[in-house]
Amino acid sequence: MRLFVYTITLLLYFGLLISCGTSKKAIENAPNVELVQPPNGKAVVYLIRPSMLGQLINTKVEIDGQYVGKTKGKQYLYTVLDPGTHTITSIAENTSEVPIELEAGKQYFFEQEIKMGVLKARNELVRIEEKDARIKLQKCKLSKEFMTEL
Repeated sequence: MRLFVYTITLLLYFGLLISCGTSKKAIENAPNVELVQPPNGKAVVYLIRPSMLGQLINTKVEIDGQYVGKTKGKQYLYTVLDPGTHTITSIAENTSEVPIELEAGKQYFFEQEIKMGVLKARNELVRIEEKDARIKLQKCKLSKEFMTEL
């Protein structure tokens, strides 16, 4: 009986992984998502968490050590920043940090890749292209807790 449950669980897990893939054609035909345009002299950074894995676990986001907000599964947030060097941090069971040099007038997109952890979800910040971000944003809702500007 235990082997049966284990086998079914694995099959469901792999089925979920396969069904969540994004086709190349979908990327080429990225939907027209309304993005926040950077105000004069500023940049906009998006953090997107399109995965449902660990969906109820909050992933805290900081930029330069300042709290920006948090995401759960299928959520995103954005913030407006001054140009220059910044460190984006995503905190779950682990901490993922990405240093970045922002330019005024530009938008930057990061995905919070979620993986299974020991006690809660683990995460990794990965920079993604705008066309990929638009597809992922279509699947997400805006987080209810975030700061639009630091």
